[in-house]
Amino acid sequence: MSKMNNEELKNSITKHTKNIIDIVVKYFKCTILDSLIIGVVNFIFMAVLGMPHAILISIVMAITNIIPNIGPVFGAIIGGAILMFYNTDQALWFLIFTVILQAIDGILLKPKLYGNSFGISGIWMLIAMVLGGGIFGVVGMVLVVPVVAIVQYLYKNVFSKHKDDNKL
Repeated sequence: MSKMNNEELKNSITKHTKNIIDIVVKYFKCTILDSLIIGVVNFIFMAVLGMPHAILISIVMAITNIIPNIGPVFGAIIGGAILMFYNTDQALWFLIFTVILQAIDGILLKPKLYGNSFGISGIWMLIAMVLGGGIFGVVGMVLVVPVVAIVQYLYKNVFSKHKDDNKL
């Protein structure tokens, strides 16, 4: 294969940069929409049962839901702790509801929102999340999905193709 000329290189870089930006934008759009849905559903549940601080706790649930996997756990602990001061039965119902809501989120809502757009296996995401969280804390956990998706994209669409081009 021949080397790329400057125009082809420029077009290739532009194409891949656009695709990488699309990955990041799609991830954050889906994450924010998912978190808003979780916050609203949580608020409706709490309001129907007359639980105190429904708005505050629902905002906490929406914000912590941005952090993959462990964020909802933190939100549930915070919300449950606040409710424990008012009514232990309501706190228990809140925790039960949160587990059910997170199961529905993980099984139905997130797959619908994200689709197979990132194509990252669960085990790689878990490893990346542990490493990202261990090295960069909460920010690492939030950014690990788009970073892994970008690395995977670059490997599949840039590096492996470049390697194939260099074969005899």
